[in-house]
Amino acid sequence: MKKTPTSSTSKGKPKLTVVAASEPKKTRKRSPNAGASQLTDKQEAFCMAVMSGSSFSEAYRAAYDAENMADATVHREAYRLAAENPKVSTRLEQMAVEKEAEQRVLGLSRTDLVLKQLQEIALNEDVQDGARVRALELLGKNCGLWIDRVETTDKAERSADEIEADIEARLKRLGM
Repeated sequence: MKKTPTSSTSKGKPKLTVVAASEPKKTRKRSPNAGASQLTDKQEAFCMAVMSGSSFSEAYRAAYDAENMADATVHREAYRLAAENPKVSTRLEQMAVEKEAEQRVLGLSRTDLVLKQLQEIALNEDVQDGARVRALELLGKNCGLWIDRVETTDKAERSADEIEADIEARLKRLGM
């Protein structure tokens, strides 16, 4: 509600009348997905396009009317939007963290699936013994029971003559 002055009363003070104020017009729609950052729909669309794999310029063209803009201008404006607009850059960072967490969960669920399948194979008596042993081997490797190691022995530093003599001896053994 808005109070607006009308005419003066007899004592010189203005008389106030209550008038209903109209809702202010919004020129930009706010994205409900943006949470507290209150991105516009176009800014949110830009962020979504970037997160789906588009370059900044491609995302800018998809979200904004860039039909009559030069490529350099689109590139510059896309960079400004992504890097210099704190709401957009924060949203991009937030989306990247969410995507990384999603990928981590997906990877864990795949690992669980593989391990569960190996366990079923290992415990199923109807499966051939070789497959069961291999499944147990892979489960053991996953648990860290078997670790493939390659041991090397360091030979003391040798001179060029010693190395040459060793190579010649090996070649003679091979009949070369």
